[in-house]
Amino acid sequence: MTAGRRLTRALAWGAVAGQVLVTAAWLIAEAVQTGGYSVARDDISDLGALTAEHPWVLLIGQGVSGVLTMAFAFLALRPALAAPGHHGPVSAWLVALSAAGLDDLSDAFFRLDCRAADPGCTEAVATSSWHGAIHGIVASVTFAVLVIAPFALARRMRLVPAWRSLAWPTLGFGVLLSVAVAVFVALSITAGGGYAQRAVALLGSFGVIALALRVLAIPPAPAAPSRPNVFEDVPGTPV
Repeated sequence: MTAGRRLTRALAWGAVAGQVLVTAAWLIAEAVQTGGYSVARDDISDLGALTAEHPWVLLIGQGVSGVLTMAFAFLALRPALAAPGHHGPVSAWLVALSAAGLDDLSDAFFRLDCRAADPGCTEAVATSSWHGAIHGIVASVTFAVLVIAPFALARRMRLVPAWRSLAWPTLGFGVLLSVAVAVFVALSITAGGGYAQRAVALLGSFGVIALALRVLAIPPAPAAPSRPNVFEDVPGTPV
């Protein structure tokens, strides 16, 4: 196995581990919250707010997962989706810049000012600081990118033989993810909004893991045949 193949496999397994880690992190973080925090109503981001209990549980998981997912998208997924005669795969960049990548990394540094469960905490109050405002902006952009990414991936997969069988399933996944995001937006900050966001988060993690497993399943490219020595067995050739 070449060094490049070992790196690709490490990045793919890292992405899988990152998604498992961040999911475990928000499950544990929500289990230790008190003060009226509701899984049914409140966002995952509230678990890392300045007023959250044990925010490091979520923040470490998000930071590590964000780095691992973005590294996988840039250094393993992008080369794996390369198609001769076509430009580089924008879809790999979308995976890196989605809620499953960039948003997790960003949330580890740009925290909300309070939880929705805290007295007097509204969305405006939670995003009133510069870091809270960045948190809100990045979340909005990366969730939009998350919705777009499966459709761009499906289009790219049709061009690459090793990915072609995943093109239609990825398109269907994109429709399902779009519906889940729409439901989350409609129910935001209401009963059921927390569940809807968690469904989106799980779908995003599933998508990254599916991509990583396909990268792992792609056989390595055959080694290029060695070029013969042009001077070998040529009579009269000085040695």
